[in-house]
Amino acid sequence: MEFQKIGQTTGTLYLIKESLFDPEYLLTDHTANFGKLIYDSLELEMGTAYIAGKSWKFDYDFEPIGKREVLIYDESNNLLGNVIRGYGYLSNPPVLTMTNGLKATFSDVAAFSSECEWISAELGRLIHIKSPVFSLTDTITIIRKDMPADTIALLCFLAEHMLILLRRNSRTHSF
Repeated sequence: MEFQKIGQTTGTLYLIKESLFDPEYLLTDHTANFGKLIYDSLELEMGTAYIAGKSWKFDYDFEPIGKREVLIYDESNNLLGNVIRGYGYLSNPPVLTMTNGLKATFSDVAAFSSECEWISAELGRLIHIKSPVFSLTDTITIIRKDMPADTIALLCFLAEHMLILLRRNSRTHSF
């Protein structure tokens, strides 16, 4: 499948789970397809996101009584960044730190909400994700349209990955 680059005029994207039993998510605006997130197994801990001319691998690392960490690699296995969350229910929200300088927090919009946002101290609100629990489609609103298309796609896929990990581990109140 060929993917298009996200345009500067694109305001809303959708991440669609392609089937109940297939761990693949398509990033689209219902006109063009921009990428896909595919998981290696049903454990949904490690996945690969593909866009036009680029891919990222999401790996999972955790300490039983410590931090939880998602590692982000490029197609050559170079570490590009990570998302870290402390242990425990009342720990701080996940924080993304990229080697290119981007730093953002993945925050709930409100308590018990199905909406989250990537927020940067430098750039403000980046993207808004509405992820209803029993839906196969997440709606993503791009707030900072001036970001590079690759960054927007990465944040979309990373948001989905974080939501999957958070939901899967909600019983243990960790990420």
